[in-house]
Amino acid sequence: MDDPAPAGHQGIDRTLALLRAVAAEGRGGARLAAIAAQTGLSRSTAHRLLTHLVQSGLLEQDADAPHYHLGFEIYALGRRAAERHGLPRLAQASLVRLEEQSEDTVYLSIRSGDDAVCIARQEGRFPIKTLTLAVGDRRPLGVGAGSLALLAALPDEEAERVIMANAGRLRLYPSFSPAELRKLMRKTRADGYATNPGMVLPGMMAVGVPVLRRDGRPAGALSIAAIEGRMQPQRRAELVRWLGEEAAAIATRLDAP
Repeated sequence: MDDPAPAGHQGIDRTLALLRAVAAEGRGGARLAAIAAQTGLSRSTAHRLLTHLVQSGLLEQDADAPHYHLGFEIYALGRRAAERHGLPRLAQASLVRLEEQSEDTVYLSIRSGDDAVCIARQEGRFPIKTLTLAVGDRRPLGVGAGSLALLAALPDEEAERVIMANAGRLRLYPSFSPAELRKLMRKTRADGYATNPGMVLPGMMAVGVPVLRRDGRPAGALSIAAIEGRMQPQRRAELVRWLGEEAAAIATRLDAP
């Protein structure tokens, strides 16, 4: 039975769970039933808390349909957080160079809790585009090339905790499971880069590498997505080399005094 008036950390945990449940449903928005199912809350409790979040500007609700969306206040807070860390600014030149070299779309992602969040995108000029992520989109760590690069760069114990924490949410991504993520993580570490061979969107492929701080922890991840026909082994190796060079350049700028 739901506590009708949770306090302290329980209230914070529920608020975060609701926000993440809405974010996971993407641009189409999330219905109350789906949010309640994902969070384990009753519909009445979920509805009451969602109403407060709409009133605060953290969420928005369609006027003509029962769908909830992340609100502008979330976007504003995210932009302020990104500016504090400075990664988009430090990475901008690298994103531009990677697009000029590859002509495909380049993404910059960071870790946020147990998720990866896209914080910058340089759209490719190649006529057939693979715009699988918009700035602000969030996925469980391991889902997608940049996200997988972030997960694989974590220590074993922390990566395993993340995988288990996201186990329920992975049902939204049929190609992924805890066992599959562990397998992908091992392959990523062996290869030195992450690959997403059409597991999120059929016909699309992406490669990604982490941007590592001096202490070895990931500050973010760079990835390039393209149609499968543009990801043959020889070209894929070239893309990975370019990504690695730019990841190293960004890391140097991050560690500069």
